[in-house]
Amino acid sequence: MPRSPLWATVPAAVALGAAAARWFQQGSGNVYTATTKRFYVPDPDLGWRVAPGGPFWIGLELVALLAAIGAAVAVAALVVRRVERRHGRVTWARAALWLVAAVTLAAPAWAFASGLGPARGREVLPDGASAAAPTSGFEGNLDAPAGRYEVVAHAGTAVTARIEAGEERFEARFARGLTGAWTGDPGDLTRAGDAEISVEVAAIDTGIALRTQHARDEYLHAGRFPRITLRLGPLVATRQDGPRQVAFRSAGTLALMGEEHAVEVTGYLRATDAAARERLALPADRASLLVDASFTITVGGTALRADRDSFDSDLIPVHVSLVLLRSSS
Repeated sequence: MPRSPLWATVPAAVALGAAAARWFQQGSGNVYTATTKRFYVPDPDLGWRVAPGGPFWIGLELVALLAAIGAAVAVAALVVRRVERRHGRVTWARAALWLVAAVTLAAPAWAFASGLGPARGREVLPDGASAAAPTSGFEGNLDAPAGRYEVVAHAGTAVTARIEAGEERFEARFARGLTGAWTGDPGDLTRAGDAEISVEVAAIDTGIALRTQHARDEYLHAGRFPRITLRLGPLVATRQDGPRQVAFRSAGTLALMGEEHAVEVTGYLRATDAAARERLALPADRASLLVDASFTITVGGTALRADRDSFDSDLIPVHVSLVLLRSSS
């Protein structure tokens, strides 16, 4: 064992330097650590999907914690050295210092071993659903039967809100507890139709456990308002954007925390073919549709206004991705 207990500060210093290097390498400027960083990768049917797993993403708060531990180890080492000058070597104290210092190496080692995310991966869901949406007129249709199309639990079913708060830009994602349906005729989109999609507030995921808890309980008050609901009326305008895709614009109503807000929803409605149904693991004998849509709400215009000072931007863009399966009944 080294003569001076101060040598125990070396692993802690290495851990701090490695964590800082990893944080700069990530390039996200993130304040909080994510044990499984969310990345989006291109998908031939959904546009983008969440990549399974995800790397360990170091945040500034972990770098600060490692710095504090390193400082504590240094102070403790000085105390041990002073005690040893009077009473001789204290083996158990030295061992404890080395153990604590060595443990700090685990976080940066885990981060570097987990990599930097998938190839072509994006940290934020790319925009696209609102591009060049039609403003008037009805053009186009889809090769799918009329009926009730229900939201199914799927990797392509999620509602994602992009938020700027606490000097960070992050996403609040709802990928569980989604229910709803669209009733209409894809072959004649001029006919009246309606849709309703509801998400379970308790299913919110911001990528950081503590931040998710705050969003669920302190901002959205899941106990009092367990669900958020989006209702759509008939389509306002459509445009054929490909053999199996129609761009649309629709008026809707968002029910959030006891208040209702008018929203304009734009996006794409796609009919799946046999190959897409196989890739998406959907029943081959039932028609299915894919929805890629978006709308925007404001903090000041909703019940979130009570916490307006916590947000860095008043705008909250919302993206809706749905897999719809025609009801068999």
